[in-house]
Amino acid sequence: MSENGPPPQHESTQWKYALIGGLAALPFTTLSYWQTGAELSLGAVLFGGILAGYLATRAGAESSGTGTRVGLLGGLPVLWVVSDILVATSGLDGPAWFVSSATVLTVGFTIGVAILGFGIAALIGEVGARIGGWLAGRQPDGSTPVANS
Repeated sequence: MSENGPPPQHESTQWKYALIGGLAALPFTTLSYWQTGAELSLGAVLFGGILAGYLATRAGAESSGTGTRVGLLGGLPVLWVVSDILVATSGLDGPAWFVSSATVLTVGFTIGVAILGFGIAALIGEVGARIGGWLAGRQPDGSTPVANS
């Protein structure tokens, strides 16, 4: 336990809804890369963020921060992209100076791809959560029933 005490309740609520949105997006992002082998579509992360932001706002938690978590979970297939890059470059051959410099460049490139991929996924998830939070705020509170005339 930290010096500041237990984490605030809203943070655990954010994680709960981030897991829902992220795990809802994960199969679709995985499927998008599996089908093409070259492209990773993060559209499902946007929808997972909308879902998580909507649910978090309706539960009384902040939607900001939830989308980032959705993006990190829904963007896990970025690791598959990184592993494909490493597998594709593992067969380098040539003089020692070439192999060593190509290895350094490959490692730097894959780290950059991972950071960029997860960063874009987190940004898309956060945009989705903000949209979902906005949509939740636009809904009637349900305290007065609507009657058809």
